[in-house]
Amino acid sequence: MSLTAEKFSEQEEEQTNERVFQPGRPRSEKSRKAILDATRRLLTHMPLSELSIEAIAKKAKVGKTTIYRWWPNKASVAMEAFLEQPGVQNIVPTTATAQDAIKKQLESLIRQLRGQNGRIIAGIIAESQSSNEVLDLLYEKFLKERVTPLYEKVEEGINNGEFRSDIDIEIALDILVGPLFMRVLSGEHGMDNDFAENYPTQAVNALLA
Repeated sequence: MSLTAEKFSEQEEEQTNERVFQPGRPRSEKSRKAILDATRRLLTHMPLSELSIEAIAKKAKVGKTTIYRWWPNKASVAMEAFLEQPGVQNIVPTTATAQDAIKKQLESLIRQLRGQNGRIIAGIIAESQSSNEVLDLLYEKFLKERVTPLYEKVEEGINNGEFRSDIDIEIALDILVGPLFMRVLSGEHGMDNDFAENYPTQAVNALLA
């Protein structure tokens, strides 16, 4: 079978299994950990676009039906594997000023998006361009709880005079987080130490009154 035919077959199988996916069944914790660990290990050697449920099942020594019982597609497995990585859990900072809170949130995002974690998210972003389901997954599981606090802090900063009153909050969010994802998509060297150290302060400075 050609590579193209194999990929089509895999996509067709995923679409079929998404239709029969039944969430809520009890998970075996041992199998769950094996599946997530296998997914992380496979993604160190290949992009998400080349990953298959069959490869995950083989690596984890479980059946494909076990995976499809708990996740509708490979992007969902990859997202859960990503979110369980050390340092990825999002903790909203508590600070005296809106600008300090935004800096700390950006620092946290940069830590979460560097290295292997960034490659996984880049793969999910790529998949989301052709799948509304993956796009919803990306927003609900990752972006929502990380970008919403930034929105609230920009609004707070405008109201208390820290930030310029003429700022459009949506554009401000693009200024704050857009470069992070551009760097993630540009490759592993995009989020280097110099960027990580300097970007949060420079991004916030663009909003100051």
